[in-house]
Amino acid sequence: MAANGGRGCAGCEAAPWAELTAEMRRIKCATELSYGKLAQRTHYSRSSWERFLNQKQLPTRIAVEQFAAASGQDPRPLLMRLEHSLAHESAARATTGPAGAPDAVPGRHIAVRHVAVRQGGLHPGGVRPLGLVVAGALLGGLAAELTRAARLHRPR
Repeated sequence: MAANGGRGCAGCEAAPWAELTAEMRRIKCATELSYGKLAQRTHYSRSSWERFLNQKQLPTRIAVEQFAAASGQDPRPLLMRLEHSLAHESAARATTGPAGAPDAVPGRHIAVRHVAVRQGGLHPGGVRPLGLVVAGALLGGLAAELTRAARLHRPR
């Protein structure tokens, strides 16, 4: 297993995801918040917080914001680490190919869907909205380019 605990790209010393969860665990300990207290103060269950803080699942942006609010912290540093983690995971996925490819890291889990939330969160079980926007933009760009190419090659 790589020095980064099997998370992120191979050869990286420490994945940003590990840094994010380590900082969240440090804050949790410093503020004496249990998983149960986090569940009471947020829309996420106790088991969701265990998955987030034990690197089994990358926390969502909303989860990070709610964690910061529950612990009385400024969310910006944690959100910056989350964005860095998401970019890092996207780059790692691009280099390893599709899931199930021979060079994929076994046991690696990348959060693509939101976890179920206790009190009807914004997108329970749904695809991340940013992913839909990016996919739509790519399809729109492809359609525009194909239309332009068809016009250039049309006989006159």
